[in-house]
Amino acid sequence: MLRDYFREFGEISDANMDFLLGHIVQRKIPKGEVLIRPHQRVNSIYFIETGFLHYYSYNDFGERITLKVVSPNYCWTILDSFVNEIPTPDQCVALSEVRYCELRRTGYSAIKAQNKELSNFIQTITEKLLSAKVIEANKKSSMSIEQRYLDLLQTHPDMVREVPVQIIASFIGTSRETLHRIRRKLAAA
Repeated sequence: MLRDYFREFGEISDANMDFLLGHIVQRKIPKGEVLIRPHQRVNSIYFIETGFLHYYSYNDFGERITLKVVSPNYCWTILDSFVNEIPTPDQCVALSEVRYCELRRTGYSAIKAQNKELSNFIQTITEKLLSAKVIEANKKSSMSIEQRYLDLLQTHPDMVREVPVQIIASFIGTSRETLHRIRRKLAAA
């Protein structure tokens, strides 16, 4: 699965693919386990194979705000913490059993130092993921809450089925009660 994911970003030789994958370890965590804690330095990049992660923070009123629901077939990290080697104020918890691949900072640094082709390849992946993130944020900013929910239903129906309602509501920027009203309205239509 990871080979296919990397090939979406361009071609690399089999030897370089093997070198890259040689620095990646497969892991799993059970539902409810914390992957990243507040005040932790994030030292890994994760590729989610199965399951969902809840990446969140707290606002000034102590309310939990969902920053991302990380879904399968997605490469993710808390970029600011990883790149700048600073502690994160955020947290990430498994919403279900999650199987993932992990590239630790030491492996990432070794790849970049030892292999120019892979270093450029990783840069391409980073640029495309950041670009996709900006496009997603711009798209969401111009949508109503109902449109965000409909978009989520269309693009990630498995997320809507498996992730708790209050997290979906926070993710699309609304309350649980408003999301229930939207769902009732859509069911009646």
